[in-house]
Amino acid sequence: MRPVTIADRKLFEEKLALMSSQSCECTFANIFMYSKPYGIEFIEVEGRLVVYERVARAMHYPIGEWTGPELLHEISVAFREAGLTDGGIYDVPEEFLDKHEDSDRFFEFEYDEGAIDYLYSIEKIATFSGPKLRKKHNLVKQFQTTCPYAEVRKITKEELPVVAKLAHDLNSRLEPCEFLDEEELAMTLAWENFEELGLSGIILYAEPGYPAGFSVYSMMPSDTIDVHFEKADHTVKGVPQALTWQLAIALRGKARFMNREQDMNEENLRHAKRSLDPERFFKRYFLRAL
Repeated sequence: MRPVTIADRKLFEEKLALMSSQSCECTFANIFMYSKPYGIEFIEVEGRLVVYERVARAMHYPIGEWTGPELLHEISVAFREAGLTDGGIYDVPEEFLDKHEDSDRFFEFEYDEGAIDYLYSIEKIATFSGPKLRKKHNLVKQFQTTCPYAEVRKITKEELPVVAKLAHDLNSRLEPCEFLDEEELAMTLAWENFEELGLSGIILYAEPGYPAGFSVYSMMPSDTIDVHFEKADHTVKGVPQALTWQLAIALRGKARFMNREQDMNEENLRHAKRSLDPERFFKRYFLRAL
């Protein structure tokens, strides 16, 4: 196995294109940005890329052509015999269990509701379609009234220092925790390799000189974008809703769905994600080889 580098982007994206997965774990940007905090490495097996997390001691479902239960079991046992895992496999799509009803001959299954990805219709958010999103529209209108000189800019090389400072300032208001430390490392790699990772984003100014929120995303091989980082100044009413709306407007015609990742069983985060009226979910399982 070897570490993930920027030079591996083309290799990963060729294999990811064969899957067209909507999993947020199946983006090169996430794999690279979290390589330091999670100790991510990878190896090529049978023409597939197997991502391994040293911290969690788990391999990911292989990237590339579809991997059936026999080969998946063979790979996971090899990792276990090498002392790298206890046979655990992360990010196994629900489709795997649907396709292979006999998988219980090879694996035990675990499912965590906090690990599902939330996927949203970009068109619905852009147009505030449905009763849940109409409530968001009211908050956006309040923001527009309060901040008549608000402006949205595309994140460019010149804007990156502003985004990095805003991210640090907003995180400094939160209770310190391991997740924030991991995110800080990931965001540092994002700012240092923004263009090389194929990242894009917007920054929302409540008024000139007052950045109040930003979203950073990348395109996935499917008709989906993944929102890697989104931060908003909650002291200004309506900023989070205006930011999400403006992102949807920027993405109209570029993709159909927005993956806003997991809620990690955090109740406030779960409420916020569900209030945006998700269109569908990406359900992932954790398998352990028998």
